[in-house]
This record gives sequence, C-alpha cells and structure tokens, in this order.
Amino acid sequence: MNAPVNLSTAELAAEAAELVRSAALATGPDGRPGLVHSADAAETVAALAGLTARLPELLDQLASFLSSEQAAGRIGPARGATEDAAHDALRAARDAREQLYEAGRTAALLAESVASAAAVLAPLGAAAHPVGKPTIPHV
Repeated sequence: MNAPVNLSTAELAAEAAELVRSAALATGPDGRPGLVHSADAAETVAALAGLTARLPELLDQLASFLSSEQAAGRIGPARGATEDAAHDALRAARDAREQLYEAGRTAALLAESVASAAAVLAPLGAAAHPVGKPTIPHV
C-alpha cells in the first residue's frame, strides 16, 4: 500500500489513529457486528500485529530527524529570542528524542506481544466463518 502523496506524515499518523479508533468502536457492545466470529478477532489481532510492528521504525525515524535537524542547527527559537529560549528549544528537542527512542523500545515490546497473540490465535482465523451458521454479532 502506497501512502497518499497529498498527505503529510502528521496527517497520515492522524489518519491511522482515527482508523484504530474506528476499529475499537466497531468491537463495542452497541450492536455493530465488528466481531462476529472468533476468526474476526484472530484476523484483527493479526492486522494489529502488522500495525504495531511498524511503530518502532516510525518513532526511530522521528527521533533521528530531530537529531539531524539539531545537528544542522535548524532547531531553535524564533529570531531575536533570548539565549535562555535557545537553550530551552535545544533541551526540548533532546528530551523529545530521548522519549521517542524510549517509545520505540516500548513499541517493539508491544509489537512482540501482539505478534505472539496473533500466532496463538492463528488457528481460529483458519477456521474462518463457519458455513451454514447464522451470523450473530458478539455482544
């Protein structure tokens, strides 16, 4: 799947967040048939394994970008700001990089856990939707 060329990285991330929210709402007890069979849960977890596996790379790329921008002297306050503001901007960039690196490590653990759950649930997905059985939404 190729990213739409007219969306920024921030817009793509916001779109992904909204899609995850929609998936969560579709599993709720409000009568929507988001999860009808156990295979639906298995397929959803497998898809989430793919999503979470991509998070560490994105977080690392964001941290690397901030590092490159700082090294190139492009992170700082607006012109005419005080020296304290310059130090604050550099400190904020450093702190954000550290947080993003830590988030990347945490996301890798999350991805590993979700992938393990997907592997355990895989046989349920193989069962798929039973032929001849009525579709009854999970509530």
